[in-house]
Amino acid sequence: MPKSTTEELTRSSDKRPRSSSRSTNAPLHFTFHKPGCHVESCCGVCNLFPGVLLIAFCQVLVGSVLLTLILTHGKQYDEMHLTPTSQFMSLATGAVLSGVTGAGLLLIVVALTENCRAMLVYLLVASLVWLAIMSLAVCKISRACVRFQDAPKIKDEQHRLANLACVSGLCTFIGAILYFFSFVVVFSFYHFRYVRRAILMHEAECE
Repeated sequence: MPKSTTEELTRSSDKRPRSSSRSTNAPLHFTFHKPGCHVESCCGVCNLFPGVLLIAFCQVLVGSVLLTLILTHGKQYDEMHLTPTSQFMSLATGAVLSGVTGAGLLLIVVALTENCRAMLVYLLVASLVWLAIMSLAVCKISRACVRFQDAPKIKDEQHRLANLACVSGLCTFIGAILYFFSFVVVFSFYHFRYVRRAILMHEAECE
């Protein structure tokens, strides 16, 4: 009899730290997903895989089309932004569009292979591309605002080019907002997707 009581005490003492360690190491995702429920049915973020593929293809399509336009109409683009000698604006815009296209291709690879390292590389590249788009938009808008200070002195053709430059800056800023939204969607999807695997492994250990 005393042996059985001591064995029960040792078993209960062994079980307590394990349960406490499991509770402390439980994923943060348990605040949204209760253990035992089907993750696919209770979280809409986990079902965004078609949306991620759509975002990737849109990035490749838009980036390649705009890059082609910049390459074919680079001189007119530099004249519109008053950088015909340095070609700064066309080169900067082409570099940003190349980054958008490359990030879209990388997202397609990540979505099809589900490689965690490639996903981290995409998040890093996408954040740098977003910062580049925002910087380019601020540069375009600031240059357009400076040109509109001398609006009474500007001729009709130059005024039209100034309007186009301002519209280009605003479109770039809207593109930065859309790119940030797509980045948040992709980040949320892969965050919950990999945490979902941690939840399933945690439930398997509990069983």
